[in-house]
Amino acid sequence: MHARIIEVAGTLFARRGIDGVSIAEVALAAGVSKANVMHHFGSKDRLYAACLDVIDAHLHRAVDDASAGTAPIADLRSALSAWAQSHPDDLRIMAYGLLRLPDRDGRWSLADPVHRMVALVASTGMTSSAATDVVVDLLGVVTYREMARPLVDNEVAASEFDTNQPTHVRQELP
Repeated sequence: MHARIIEVAGTLFARRGIDGVSIAEVALAAGVSKANVMHHFGSKDRLYAACLDVIDAHLHRAVDDASAGTAPIADLRSALSAWAQSHPDDLRIMAYGLLRLPDRDGRWSLADPVHRMVALVASTGMTSSAATDVVVDLLGVVTYREMARPLVDNEVAASEFDTNQPTHVRQELP
């Protein structure tokens, strides 16, 4: 039941953020009582933290996968892409968390796997500053690409995509 509540909460948090979801909604979607959710987690913030722990584990596995290869940056790019495709809700929760971070005290919950990514990239001989830039770029590209994919796929599917003809014609202003 514990895992089911986290799974349902993660889906809801990914769609509407922590501020847009109530414990009562999580309980209803998970098919349990609100008291049951509170018994397991104590608060919505602790439930959100449990969702971040799941993402943390997913990211650690991605770093483990990348660490097993011989080309750290390319391997990390591939591992992050696989993570993003396998866990699209992770991306949404992570993005929302990054947007909220400046307003909250404490350290970023996903800092440990990110530090491991920086160390892996720095093992190629880069400075920690350059390695940080690479990791930020990789996370940004993977996150944006996978979050935008459904929108782009829907747009392409909705139009009669023809590479020889523009799908939209710009009107000239008088």
